[in-house]
Amino acid sequence: MMVMLLVAAVILGCSNNSSTSSDGKDVVTVWTYPVHGEYEAELEELIASFEKENEDIKVEYEVLSWAEGPQKFDIALNSGNPPDVYFGKPQGKYVDSGLIVNLNDKLNVSQDDYNEVALDYMKIEDNLYGLPIYMFLHVWGGNKQMLEAAGVDYEKIQQEGWTWDEFEELASKGVGKKDSGEDTYGFVFQGNNEELLVHLAMNNGLPNRYNADGTTWNDDKILDTMKYISNLVDSGIMPKETAAVDPAKRMELFYNHQAMFFGRAIPYFDPVVAAHNEEIKAGKVEGEEVDFVLLPIPHNEGEEQVSFGGSEGYMLFTQKNAKEEHLNNSVKVLEHLTSAEAGKAAAALALPQVHKDAEGKFEMPLAPYNETAAEVLASKVLPPANTSAEMAAKDDRFRTEVVIPTFQGLLSGELTPEEALETFKTKGDEIFK
Repeated sequence: MMVMLLVAAVILGCSNNSSTSSDGKDVVTVWTYPVHGEYEAELEELIASFEKENEDIKVEYEVLSWAEGPQKFDIALNSGNPPDVYFGKPQGKYVDSGLIVNLNDKLNVSQDDYNEVALDYMKIEDNLYGLPIYMFLHVWGGNKQMLEAAGVDYEKIQQEGWTWDEFEELASKGVGKKDSGEDTYGFVFQGNNEELLVHLAMNNGLPNRYNADGTTWNDDKILDTMKYISNLVDSGIMPKETAAVDPAKRMELFYNHQAMFFGRAIPYFDPVVAAHNEEIKAGKVEGEEVDFVLLPIPHNEGEEQVSFGGSEGYMLFTQKNAKEEHLNNSVKVLEHLTSAEAGKAAAALALPQVHKDAEGKFEMPLAPYNETAAEVLASKVLPPANTSAEMAAKDDRFRTEVVIPTFQGLLSGELTPEEALETFKTKGDEIFK
C-alpha cells in the first residue's frame, strides 16, 4: 500500500497541470507515446510553432512507453490529476471518471476538417472526446519471396480479398522446414492478446464484440471462428506455441523466412522492413533480405470483408479546480497537435490522412503494390459501434477479464472452442447484465 501511495504521489507531482511557469506562462502538459521513430522530433516542431503563435502558453510534454504508459495514465486519472492532453482513443472508463472533456462545444476549428469515420472513432454516444492524427489499419502481411515461390497471386488477393478456405489452402504451402532444419509455418500471429480472434470474428459477421443488448460473442459465429483458429494450430499451419508468441517473436520468424503469412501487420512495416534490408546490405545485421506484402484479413464464405481499423489522436482532460482559461488554452494545444501540420505522423506510418488539408501533402513510404492495397484496406474500415459509455466500460472489463485469458487458454489447448464459448456466455452475461 505504501508503495502505491508513493507512486501516486510521484505521478500527482508530475501531473500538476494547472500551473504557471516562472515567467508567468500557462503550462499545458501533454503525455504521448513514440508513435513512430521520429515522432518526438515532429512533436517538438509542432510545439515550437504553437508557442511562437501563443506566447502566453508553454507546452510541456512527456513520451511514455507503450508498456508502462497506460498504467501511469490510469493512476493519474484515478487520482484526479491527469495531463491536460493525452494520446490515445476514448474509453468508457475515461468518461466514467468525469475528467475527460466533451469537445462538442469547445473547439475553435471545424469538425468538417476531419475524415468523418476517423472522427467517429473519437466519440462515445455522439460526444466528441478527441481529435485524430491518423486512422490505423491492423491487417495481415506476407513474405513476398515465400509467396512468389509458392505461386501465390498476392496482388489479386490485395484487390479482391480471400475466404477462410482460400487462405488455409495457400497457408498450408508454407508449412515445412528450411535447409537449416528450422520449421516454417503458413501463418504466425502473436498470441499474447485477443487480436487474432477479433480479426477473424469481424470477418465472420461479428463486426463488434457487443451491441446495446450486450455481448455478441455468444453464438455459433464466434464458436466457428474459434474452431477455425484451433484447426490452424492443430494442422501445423500455426505454431503449437502460438500462445507464447509475442510481437517480437512474430517479426523474428518473418525476418527469418519462417512465416509465409503473419499478423498483426500494419502499412508501416513496409518502410521498416525496407530499412532492415538496408542494414543487411550494409553488413550491420546478419540475415537474408525479405520484402513485405500488405494483405487483407480473410473472410468466411458469404460474409463481408472487413479491416480492423480506427483512429487515434489527442484527448482533452481536466483536473480538479482547473480554471476555464487553462482549459481553453489546452484546447488550442490539442487542435494544433492534430492539425494539417501534424500530418507527418500519418505519412510516416504510411496511413491515410485524417485532416482534409493534409491530403496529398506528404509522401507515403510504400511500395506501389502496397500503396494500392492500403487504399483498398482503408476503405473496408467500418464506423464504430455507437453505444453508451457504460456499455463501452463493460466491454473493457469483458475484454480484460474474460476474452484475453480465455483465448489464450484456447490457443494453448487448455480449453476447447465449446468450453471457451461457454465462458464467454456465462461471464459475458454477468458483466453485461
